[in-house]
Amino acid sequence: MRYSIPLTAIFLIICLGFSANLAFGHGLGGEMHPPTTIGDRDATLSIDISPSTFDPKVSENFITLKLFDSKTEAIIEHVTFVLELKKDGERIFRYMFHDEFGNLNFRVISNDSENIDVKGVQEPLLGGWMKGNDQPLTLTGPIFTSGGLYEYKVEVLTVDSDTNILDVRVELEGAISLADVKSFEATDSKNQSHDVQIISYFDTIKNFDFNSNQMSFSMPFDWNQDLEQLSVVHEEIRVPNTFGEFLSTKYNSYANGILLPEDVVTIDDYSFDDRTVHMVINRELIKQIKDEATKKSDSQIDFRLETSDKVQFPLEFTTPDIRFKVFLSWEPEIIRAGEEVTFFVDFQELFSDKTKKLAEYDLTVIQNDSEIYKKRLTGNVNSDTPNSHTITFDPEHSGTANLFFSNIDGNSLSKGNFIIVIEPSSNLQESKIFDSDIPTWIKNNASWWAEDSIDDETFVQGIQFLIKQNILQVPDTIPQESNSSDIPSWIKNNAGWWADGQIDDEAFVQGIQYLIKNGIIVIS
Repeated sequence: MRYSIPLTAIFLIICLGFSANLAFGHGLGGEMHPPTTIGDRDATLSIDISPSTFDPKVSENFITLKLFDSKTEAIIEHVTFVLELKKDGERIFRYMFHDEFGNLNFRVISNDSENIDVKGVQEPLLGGWMKGNDQPLTLTGPIFTSGGLYEYKVEVLTVDSDTNILDVRVELEGAISLADVKSFEATDSKNQSHDVQIISYFDTIKNFDFNSNQMSFSMPFDWNQDLEQLSVVHEEIRVPNTFGEFLSTKYNSYANGILLPEDVVTIDDYSFDDRTVHMVINRELIKQIKDEATKKSDSQIDFRLETSDKVQFPLEFTTPDIRFKVFLSWEPEIIRAGEEVTFFVDFQELFSDKTKKLAEYDLTVIQNDSEIYKKRLTGNVNSDTPNSHTITFDPEHSGTANLFFSNIDGNSLSKGNFIIVIEPSSNLQESKIFDSDIPTWIKNNASWWAEDSIDDETFVQGIQFLIKQNILQVPDTIPQESNSSDIPSWIKNNAGWWADGQIDDEAFVQGIQYLIKNGIIVIS
């Protein structure tokens, strides 16, 4: 369920809605070339792929070529194009096309066949492929078989009439991309797995890794290309709202080890299910960091995204009806169950005279698809002073939650969502893992087990005894079916380090939780 406009859509609106003098693409599924002279006028060429996201389950795409007068924006008719498409330097196809109205649109059906089949009719003079009377022009074959960057070359042969063949062909080159979507598994400090999705609007993602508070991944990128043809490099990282330890109010981003400016990263909580973190590196920034970046690699970008230990307020969203921008912050910065937290919310109208007024709105806190808090409120709009509201969350509500504002000023589309993290109460945080002094024999057992002096069964029996006697306090863990009863080596290492005092009790208990979760330790 979506509750505000995704920033991806906003980026596309911004890019495609401005002057034709800009060259777009390289990550937005389309490109618009700067004006070029054809005869006695300047003409602009645009090329687009729709849909612009690669999905192996969807085989159909559409390619659109349009040539128009740069000043009047009138479509230039009777255009003959030669279009060549390449991927990774290998030619996919090179065909001549023709459209009487200068707005060529043809269907692409991608499959794993060996050859490309063209269905259409041919223009009688030069033989350019055209759509039939009642059938679209269709190319079928191994065309869009993966996401990533597709290079193209367009040659314009005729304009205005089928017989008006240009003395000198107009040639335009560029690249457009099908967004590459990949899912990766990240394991948090509690050994819980989370599916992270990365959408690259430039090229294919590889080498994903998650460690502590950092995500890293890489993407092919030619730092020595003509950067004037590039608009932005845009990556989306979608973090599930269950991944609490990676839901920060601020992120630091890096490219090839270089810390990027704060405005490269934008947080978007438009979905109830996940957070989208946008990394958008524009052309000027790429130029600025090029010399330093190529010291590490001149053929790829190594991205890194990490949670910041600094809190950045306010968070913000724009409502789907483009009526309000909503800003949020809170005190104290760490929201903890059982402790009072004050939320500050500011409503600003986007298109109005900004007159101060009062408006009603609903504030709902949703966790695990259930409402844990709801209240109808009245607050200031267009005010210099934000509205404040105090909530105390119950201890059982620790975890991630959605702070949902809706029906702002009585408008059903004036709504939006923030993802928050409710930490356990301080009393729980300070509770001891061991309810009494740690028995000497358990640390001896841990040390002997790490050295293989006792077997797995003896060690596990000792842990079972401690839990049953309430000496060792292990947080609730739901057992899951496992295909293996083998104890991972890292747990044995942890036991040895814990016995030697190199890691704390909490790190040791994480290993015990793993054993319970996988049915290796069974507690009645």
